[in-house]
Amino acid sequence: MRHSRQSYADIQIENGSLVFRSSYDAGLVTAFKGSIPNTERKWDPNRKVWIVAPQHGKLLSGLCAQYLGVDVQEPRVQAIAQEEIRVLDVRYVGATKARDGSEERTAFGFAGGSWSVIFPESALVFWFTGMKNRAEAATFYGTLGVVRSAAQDDIKTAFRRLAREWHPDTSKEPDAAEMFIKIKAAYDALSDPQKRARYDAGLALEATLQQETRQINDSYRSPRRCGYVQALGVEQVGRFLVKQIYGWEDITNVQGQTLVASWPFGANNFTEEWV
Repeated sequence: MRHSRQSYADIQIENGSLVFRSSYDAGLVTAFKGSIPNTERKWDPNRKVWIVAPQHGKLLSGLCAQYLGVDVQEPRVQAIAQEEIRVLDVRYVGATKARDGSEERTAFGFAGGSWSVIFPESALVFWFTGMKNRAEAATFYGTLGVVRSAAQDDIKTAFRRLAREWHPDTSKEPDAAEMFIKIKAAYDALSDPQKRARYDAGLALEATLQQETRQINDSYRSPRRCGYVQALGVEQVGRFLVKQIYGWEDITNVQGQTLVASWPFGANNFTEEWV
């Protein structure tokens, strides 16, 4: 393989992460993105460098040699990311997406002025529904974001909270009206004990027939878009990667209003409104 005389590469250690810069090579970029999960790399547009999790030093050195013909010594990073519990002031949670190099769909959360939080889909689904995967959570319970054992008062509280967030007069999300109808339908079914019993029986039958193992390919969207989120996770390439959610509380002001966040169709950013 021939390499340009101008090929260069450099790997430095910064705040426990790797800072990788190199000359451009299409094959290198493809291999880099295909080998390192999205949650373990971040592009810094200001410095035009990649911030990479420390465990990928050997891989980066190998890519530099293979695609650029440049020998770069593998950096040795002593710091190991430790799990910790944080309370995150999350202003918007996006939909989960499949990302390059990642085995699981993830959603980015806006906190501290940037998209600095990563929510694995499984963590969101388990917190809101108590289920391990989306196929099991695709129910009326999942729509309301409650576990199947939820008390009637919990179902009513969840409905009121989501109805306020997704009402078309408040939410600017493109599908707010559709979501509001789904939320209302779920509440109508689960708030009536007899309807709920019949619905639960149907779910049991469906599980027996193994129909809940069906694949769902569209994105998962958290029933709630913002809040104070208590979570266990690790700091990684300048982002907080959530492992487990322990709490999710409304953001309120001194007037007792609740913050509602939504993303209007075609907008470049989300909006916030106190209701």
